[in-house]
Amino acid sequence: MIWKLRFVIVSMAFLCALQAWGKASEAEHKALLIKNDPEYIFGEGWGDTPGDADKNALLNLLSKIGTTVESSFTLDEREVTENGELDSRTDVKSVMNTYSQATLNNTETCYYNDGNNGYYLLRYMKRSELDNIFARRLDRVEDYVRTAVRSEEKGRVDDALRFYNWAYVLLHSLQYPSQVRMKVAGEERLLVNWIPRQMREILEHVDVKVAEVKENNEIDVLFTYKGVPAEGLDFTYWNGKINSPLHRVKDGMGQLSFPPDFKPQEVVLSVETKYDDSAVSDKELEMMMRGFKSPTFPSARKVVGVAGKALKEDKGARKELAAQVSMGKREGVTPLPKGECKEYDRIVRDVLSSVSARRYKPEASHFTPEGLEMFDRLLGYGSASLVGTPDPGYYPFGDKVVCRSVPMQFRFKNNRRTFIEDVTFTFNSDKKIESVAFGLGGAARRDIFSQGGDVWGDSIKMVIVTFLENYKTAFALKRLDYIKGIFDEDAYIIVGHKLKKLQGVGGDAPGLSMGTQYVFQQKTKGEYMAQLEKCFASNEFVNINFADNDVQKAAFGGNTFGIQIKQDYHSEHYGDQGYLFLFVDLNEADRPIIKIRTWQPERNADITPMIPKSSRDYGIYGVYSFQ
Repeated sequence: MIWKLRFVIVSMAFLCALQAWGKASEAEHKALLIKNDPEYIFGEGWGDTPGDADKNALLNLLSKIGTTVESSFTLDEREVTENGELDSRTDVKSVMNTYSQATLNNTETCYYNDGNNGYYLLRYMKRSELDNIFARRLDRVEDYVRTAVRSEEKGRVDDALRFYNWAYVLLHSLQYPSQVRMKVAGEERLLVNWIPRQMREILEHVDVKVAEVKENNEIDVLFTYKGVPAEGLDFTYWNGKINSPLHRVKDGMGQLSFPPDFKPQEVVLSVETKYDDSAVSDKELEMMMRGFKSPTFPSARKVVGVAGKALKEDKGARKELAAQVSMGKREGVTPLPKGECKEYDRIVRDVLSSVSARRYKPEASHFTPEGLEMFDRLLGYGSASLVGTPDPGYYPFGDKVVCRSVPMQFRFKNNRRTFIEDVTFTFNSDKKIESVAFGLGGAARRDIFSQGGDVWGDSIKMVIVTFLENYKTAFALKRLDYIKGIFDEDAYIIVGHKLKKLQGVGGDAPGLSMGTQYVFQQKTKGEYMAQLEKCFASNEFVNINFADNDVQKAAFGGNTFGIQIKQDYHSEHYGDQGYLFLFVDLNEADRPIIKIRTWQPERNADITPMIPKSSRDYGIYGVYSFQ
């Protein structure tokens, strides 16, 4: 019996070895066929584990891809300005790295254990896929240009400059950048020349003037674009000791702050054109910007004041800034009669006086417990100061009253950005402040009020504005309970997550995905909220900026709307940009319910196969996607 048992064990071991040898032979044969097929580019690697072998195979493949692409790559290493001066220098090899390290997400593998050298792995892809890589980048260049054009039309100087520059940088990662043409406003444009010209023209139309000099060494300034307050713009300046953090202008309003012992005279401001810190949302773009010098523009330098003399207010700028401070209260439903506003205004003025005095501890009786907590979070969001002289308006909202248009600037200790937000206060029926929110910018409000004609009515448009303001603020103030409350229990949620580093992939070999920038998952409401909770816990701040938005009324469900948003998401440790779609039930004005939430990093032709690229709706989800 013993010898029979030994025979069975030996036989089983032999069969297992034979089976393993058969699999190895099959994989070895497949690898040999691929290596001899000119349609493929491949890389080989060995290691003690399949993962180790894959790392080495991937490096070998990247080297071959770089050589293949570089052989057909033409790029002038020097580009000159109209004056003939050196403007930028591009290292071709750095461009190659963006393809090899950021784009490779379409490879396959086969591997086996060769017995002597550990594991052998072959990672391969079709050569024809390289053309698809270039095509996808060209699509992104064109999308950036279209977004920049729309932003320029709306006076969004920041978004126009940002997307023009990003298009220009990414353009130089194509094989033949000096030959790329695109139809813009009905005319063919040679992008390599046209984009810098557009940026230069925008900057030449930007002006800045002193609107108000305050006692605490803060100076309110007004930025205009073509004579009209700039919807958005970013700038830095020398504050007497250091170069300031990046300041964001909102609706023309900006603020400079100087040390108490410094007397500001002539101040030089630099308008931001590169936005390299925001480029982390596009890994390929981020890598390009590391090795590519973006064009510089003398007209980005703006000077206020006169050397040797104290800064003086410009009366016209002061008047226009005052108009912008109160602009948010001019749009929407009819305000409350003045006689009914006195008590609300008294409370708001008392709260703002505490902000102005840097006490940040208003009378608690002015708030509900939740409202006071939100106010504390608001001031915890960043050191706050008032911009201009507040002139709020008061509006009925069901049985509530909303105070609109109180601009404040927020600074952060551990972040190089400073924001201006238009703060709103909502009173309950007992005249207590129950919530605090960041208002939308003028362009976003006009986007909404210009849509739907008279069919929707201003009241429902104000509901949409209020919903978006509360949604944006909930992320900034990390109001997880509020976010939980506005999502339907069975909401359809698609979450995109940007990969920060090499990630393991499934399959037979635990390999590496070098270029998958985003992974998409459908989440339950509980899963999505758990993810948000972790994000909120690990970041000092979360800021959402709506660069472009469009509202579409659904053909069913009463007051149900689809809202498309070009969204920039910034936090201390993470940033991305993409297209957010929200399908919202607003039949109860004070109880919005999100039924669908999708997010995508870029446009996808498969989503809208019948819509041309020139359309704003091209490649992004909308109401039409779910009806």
